[in-house]
Amino acid sequence: MSCNILKTSIKYLKGLSLKKAYLFNTELNLYTYEDLLSFYPKGYMHLSAIKNISELSNHDNDFVQILGKITKIEEINYKNKKGKMLIAHFEDKTGYIELVWFQKKNILKNIIKNMTVIVFGKVKYFQNKIQIIHPNIKKFHSSVKNFSIFPVYPIPKNLKEKGVNNFFMTNLLQNLIEELKNDINEFFFQDLMNKKLMSRKKALIQIHFPESLDSLLQAQYSLKFEELFLLKLFFLSKKELAHSCPFTKLGKNFHNFYKNFLPFTLTEEQKKVFKEIWNDLKKPTQMNRLLQGEVGCGKTIIAMLSMLVALDNGFQSCLMAPTEVLAIQHYYSIKKMFSKIGIKIALLTSSIPDSIRKSLYHEILTGEISIVIGTHSLIQDKVQFQNLGLAIIDEEQRFGVEQREKIWKKNEKIPHILIMTATPIPRTLAMIIYHDLNISIIKKLPLGRIPIKTIHFWNKNRDQAFKIVKNQISIGRQIYIIYPTINTSLKYKNLMRGYQEIREKFKNLKNQIGILHGEMNFQEKNIQMNRFLRGETKILIATTVIEVGVDVPNASVILIENADLFGLSQLHQLRGRVGRGIHQSYCILITDKKISVEGCFRIKKMCETNKGLEIAKEDLKLRGGGDLIGTKQSGKNYFRIVNLIKDYKLIKEVFPIAKIFFQKNPNFLNDTKNIFYEYYKKNKWKNGKFVNK
Repeated sequence: MSCNILKTSIKYLKGLSLKKAYLFNTELNLYTYEDLLSFYPKGYMHLSAIKNISELSNHDNDFVQILGKITKIEEINYKNKKGKMLIAHFEDKTGYIELVWFQKKNILKNIIKNMTVIVFGKVKYFQNKIQIIHPNIKKFHSSVKNFSIFPVYPIPKNLKEKGVNNFFMTNLLQNLIEELKNDINEFFFQDLMNKKLMSRKKALIQIHFPESLDSLLQAQYSLKFEELFLLKLFFLSKKELAHSCPFTKLGKNFHNFYKNFLPFTLTEEQKKVFKEIWNDLKKPTQMNRLLQGEVGCGKTIIAMLSMLVALDNGFQSCLMAPTEVLAIQHYYSIKKMFSKIGIKIALLTSSIPDSIRKSLYHEILTGEISIVIGTHSLIQDKVQFQNLGLAIIDEEQRFGVEQREKIWKKNEKIPHILIMTATPIPRTLAMIIYHDLNISIIKKLPLGRIPIKTIHFWNKNRDQAFKIVKNQISIGRQIYIIYPTINTSLKYKNLMRGYQEIREKFKNLKNQIGILHGEMNFQEKNIQMNRFLRGETKILIATTVIEVGVDVPNASVILIENADLFGLSQLHQLRGRVGRGIHQSYCILITDKKISVEGCFRIKKMCETNKGLEIAKEDLKLRGGGDLIGTKQSGKNYFRIVNLIKDYKLIKEVFPIAKIFFQKNPNFLNDTKNIFYEYYKKNKWKNGKFVNK
């Protein structure tokens, strides 16, 4: 593809005013010819063949398409209303109908009298006249052979109100394709790829102006193939540059701990997972692995064994947790188990006094401290390691992408990365699907654990939910009650109002009802958590501050108010606060009757499954995969045409081909003579393509 002409600003394109070009820039992130050409339809209307107007009498409420001319346009006052409606006289050789717009703004600019157009819309009858209300109109081009497939573009409502509709977009793209003429070159070479694809020029025309369903499907396949092929090449190039230090041996620290101090025998699944990690650590390229498993399945012991491997090879390790509560929990647990083999471990959080903190910085820098456990404090510039070889990130869904990647820069050679979670964030799951992040799974729960029962109650039936709560309290169990906000919402239940209601409902508990939220300082949180841990608090009223890092085996119920306001992965994390003991536990979801379709889906999925990976896959469908090469954790993934879930089979087809191609052409993306170089250099991804930083 000719790079120069495709870099042309869209403001120079015929049919696009400077004002609308600015809207395309700001609202659609379309700046160049190449951007516009890759602005693919979100779907298609499949209509029957062209109809004559004389045939419409039996088509009331049917969608039709008609070829003809607009011969007359007039504005008419509304009856008993301010403003005017627009009526156009549209005719073919067999008769005429009326086209009606109740909002005439910008419509007149897009209609030219006696221009041959194709009208799409639903047939209506009014006062014995055939009408089409708010029709879609496409300029007729004799070069296009079939008009039964009409593209529908993802145009925001505010742009439609300013005249940027499907009719406008199809005309604009037709102008663009005519202007480019022979400037659409091929990305793929059949002799290199041994794969038959539609030519790029034809694919781009067919994606916007399909002649048939077969042509459209071929075009979609070819463009998806191209996109996945280039993505895999980028991942492979990135991996080649990701050099880490290989851990070549299992030494005395590992063997001493494993033989003499391991608190329990590893399950077969744990052994299998550690072997996968050990095989990665032996390589000179960076390990980038996700360890997924339900709460309490034994992920931490695998992390500890991996730390010992790093230590035996002369490297430091760090474990980053999202909350101070969880960091402290990890610190005391790991310190206790490693105490007998003399490993120096440090805790680094924001609550550590400055005098102790300075001493820790020095000992980390000199290598006196082998393992550091902390929160976001670990990524501060003041924290410098002597030789960080392994970074472990726990509950990764609570960290931003940029926060996680800062830890990579703590060593000259990037450390190996192990991520632990029960529910991967959508972006992480997308990375797994696209083979840039390996996964190890511990499926089985420890012996004696009973699956949590998840139950949904409508707000009007909340008394049934509290019967379960009262019953569990009566047999000595403890309860969490979760609210979405502290005190900011009038529409939904908030924590402060809920606290008062629970005190009224459970007057007999008196001082056995606690409260915990993010606006409390660390000491206040610690007091409340310790009371709950000791069993002095029977009901803990909280926000999502307890989402991670709270381990109370006696807690058997978590009741979540306005549960539809929480994300799917977040609900699963909250559910993981119970079911940690040998008792039957319950997750109770309470919602109002009026909830969104997505909210209803999340509640249904929570009641259907306890499996974190399945929850994460559904979350991926709902939230999107995020920017796989940038920093967005969820939302639009910036693919132009590929769908993360639906195109998985195509991924399996394309990636092996791309891998073979990369082995033969390792510098393909970095070759300045290569047609891709301008789009894909410097590893920056934006708006569907790589650009300069």
